[in-house]
Amino acid sequence: MAQPVFQHAFHAGEWSPNLYARVDLAKYRAGAALLENFFVDYRGGASSRPGTQYVLQAFKPATPVRLIPFVASSTVQYILEFGDHYIRFFFQGGPILEAPLAITGATNANPAVLTITNTYSVGDWIYVTNVGGMTQLNGQYFQVLARTGTTVTLGNILTGTNIDSTTYGTYTSGGSSGRVYTLATPYAANDLALLKFVQTVNKMVLCHGSYPVADLTLITANNWVLANVVFGPTINPPSAGLTIVSNSPGSSNVNYIVTSVDGSGQESIPSAVQATSINPGSGVTVTISWTAVVGAVSYNVYRTTITATSAAIPSNVAFGFIGNCQGTSFIDTWYSNASPVIGADFSQSAPQFDNPFGGGPVNSLNLTTGGVYTSADSFPVVTIGPPPAGGTQMTATAVLTDSNLVIVTTGFGYIVGEQVALFGGSAIIMIQVDSTLGVGGGNGISTYHIVSHATLTSGPIPSSFADPASGATFTVTSWAVKSLPVTNAGSGYTSPPTVTVSGANPATATSTVISGNSGAPSVPAFYQERLVLAAPYQGPQEFFMSRPGSPYDFDISFPSQDDDAITGSIVSSTLNSIKSMIPMPTGLIILSDRQAWLVNGGGNQAPVTPTSIQANSQAYNGASDVPPIVANSNILYVQNKNAAVRDLTFNFYTQIFTGTDISVLSSHLFYGFTIKEWSWAEEPYKTVWAIRNDGVMLSLAFMKEQEVVGWSHHDTQGLFKSTASVVEPVTLSNGTVAPLDAVYFVVQRTINGTITQYIERMAERFFNGQAKNAWCVDAALKYSGAPLTTFSGLTHLVGMTVTGLADGAVISPQTVSAAGTITLATAASLVTIGLAYTCNLQTLRLDTGDPTIQGKRKKIPAVTVRVQDTLGLSIGGDFTTLVPMKDLVVNNVGSMSNHVVMDLVTDDARTLVDPRWKVQGQYCIQQALPLPATILGVIPEIDVGDTPK
Repeated sequence: MAQPVFQHAFHAGEWSPNLYARVDLAKYRAGAALLENFFVDYRGGASSRPGTQYVLQAFKPATPVRLIPFVASSTVQYILEFGDHYIRFFFQGGPILEAPLAITGATNANPAVLTITNTYSVGDWIYVTNVGGMTQLNGQYFQVLARTGTTVTLGNILTGTNIDSTTYGTYTSGGSSGRVYTLATPYAANDLALLKFVQTVNKMVLCHGSYPVADLTLITANNWVLANVVFGPTINPPSAGLTIVSNSPGSSNVNYIVTSVDGSGQESIPSAVQATSINPGSGVTVTISWTAVVGAVSYNVYRTTITATSAAIPSNVAFGFIGNCQGTSFIDTWYSNASPVIGADFSQSAPQFDNPFGGGPVNSLNLTTGGVYTSADSFPVVTIGPPPAGGTQMTATAVLTDSNLVIVTTGFGYIVGEQVALFGGSAIIMIQVDSTLGVGGGNGISTYHIVSHATLTSGPIPSSFADPASGATFTVTSWAVKSLPVTNAGSGYTSPPTVTVSGANPATATSTVISGNSGAPSVPAFYQERLVLAAPYQGPQEFFMSRPGSPYDFDISFPSQDDDAITGSIVSSTLNSIKSMIPMPTGLIILSDRQAWLVNGGGNQAPVTPTSIQANSQAYNGASDVPPIVANSNILYVQNKNAAVRDLTFNFYTQIFTGTDISVLSSHLFYGFTIKEWSWAEEPYKTVWAIRNDGVMLSLAFMKEQEVVGWSHHDTQGLFKSTASVVEPVTLSNGTVAPLDAVYFVVQRTINGTITQYIERMAERFFNGQAKNAWCVDAALKYSGAPLTTFSGLTHLVGMTVTGLADGAVISPQTVSAAGTITLATAASLVTIGLAYTCNLQTLRLDTGDPTIQGKRKKIPAVTVRVQDTLGLSIGGDFTTLVPMKDLVVNNVGSMSNHVVMDLVTDDARTLVDPRWKVQGQYCIQQALPLPATILGVIPEIDVGDTPK
């Protein structure tokens, strides 16, 4: 008689085939051989993944697109679509629009033309709503194909073709259009993968080694500012009205400087030095005055020592602090013994400006093509792009060389093997005679080869060369640029400038820059109120910490102060390129491509200062460029070789940060692939969603405290390309509003022959016991309202086969019409329609412990599946022998409950399966319908063969 065996969970995830023999591991009994479009629920079950909601097509769908989250507050969070030189902004499932403009007319024509007083540009996208009469326009996005100041010609955002409105209703009145808010950026699409970011309040700091550090500032939802960071304090020093007056000029000299201090304690760089002569004695005063500085709440005054002679004080002398005042003047006074009333404190000095990422000179010009120049051309002029403000211009010249040499007159008296100088103006070509011929009793040049080409640095370009001694003449029909020597390397360049060489067929060249110090940083973080910028191109181990509370102020003092900026470097026996930085209670965790490091002030929570900072090595496992995820107290990161995912947490026994490979049980999902991006959705399922380089998505249920680490994989009719998550308030099907982690994706799809990329949002998985609330299709739209039979708005899926649910009933697959519609068999008031996907689960080879039944034939005549909120599953010994689970079909009588199935089932469901004897003892469960499924556990009934009886 068959005996039941209970597999109580799937929290070990999809197991690697390399581990199929490890039945000795406890987690074997909570694993699966296949979890495709099922994700691991941290409570133990395996659930069909939610479908996705279509949000909008990417603005430039032919190039890479990356999603980045922006957290403005606990309730206001944005998804940013970074593409090729642009950003678009999404909030709670829709794009941010500019202020709407009124529509006053619309044509029934091909193309459709709207009457709008506008400032749109060709290529902009607009959203149209509230149009009377021509209602087919409402709720749609269009591309501006052409425009005037009062009209807009509409195009399809997917194909760029005209919108034909000849069959639409006739416009009657009203309507508005809002442009999709788009911000220009300097970032090229191919650089987006290495763009790294950190956020504080309404600013996001963006870093990439090929671009200056920039910050993105939120002003309002449709007003964002992206600007390069200006390093230095944000408050200016006193400059206007700055004067100094001594009431007793004399033979001694003294210098002063003044700084401004703002409300947060940030101090400016010093003012210009103010010098005066004095005759120190009782009642002698020096008054320093200045005009008030905007934002200043007080001012600091510094003074040098006093010279005993009339000699000027050297420019590099130290200044010491003598006082702070809230007004705009300061009086310094002396005693009768020539001592100042206020002694200067030289342990407190004024800040010294420092920008560790300032621009530098141009390193070299790299010739790519030499061009073609003749005697008819002027000598080429080299023009270099200008540096940013404050830099000096780089200059260079051209050097030409001959491209060919053709003999005209052979001359006489030449000897084979001799070298001959040919002159053409100031240019000289050296040739060697290889053979001669007799001409007029002498030996003319028959063949030759060039020993050294001519170089020309200025002046007219010659067309001929001659040997004045023996009469040979030659022509040079063309020249080319040989090199571009730098005459002045310039300064202040933060990126390679353009190089232009004059001429009808000019030479071309590129440039490289030696950035100030080590170049632009590539990794940002915040730690102890300091902005930390790390890994500039020429210093991948270096990191720089700003002054506390002043993120762009990297000023220093002499002698050093505790609140000065800090420069540090990871020192190790091998190069450690910094990839990311994460603040933790014990210090700043720096992940490099070789190992992890802990940076702090010498102890847990100890403040870092220029004189108290340590970098101690931790786990010796390098990290990739994928930004790590912090889940509770665990740091998850992709290993540098992209073959594994590890966690990193503080070990109280070893007193260092260490961790484990959390992908080892599912290593087949990683070997041969790379993880490009991932996002963390803590609620409701504590899941990491990771994008693999082949477009497959992986999911990880992670709850370390319960030892839940379970991987699975997911596919769609397309390729997953990017992901990000933010917290959004979600109205659940029971009316409750709950803040949940909303996961967004970029998905590449082929729609009616056109390859595009869609922004899609993962739907919520809350059903309230009713199938009609399920969303189990991709790139889908949902309708809720009065019953209808024609579902419209599917223009993004024209020509695609779609399915879904209509009031909980499965919609038979059908093709979306050219108008973006499908017809329902029965009118429905709650409809979800999109692209289908199939969820597959296969169990591991059955094992019941010792004595082992591995290698023995087994028969599984029936399986009981414990489910939650499930309908429509099929089960079988393999995927070719699947049969519907009758307990999960509406209107059937459940064999376990003896009740008619009316809606989603939360119960046990028993099904007879293929009763053949097999050694593996596996079975398969499939959800091929757009219905939800959660498998809490499985109870196969087994007969074991190959026994004594």
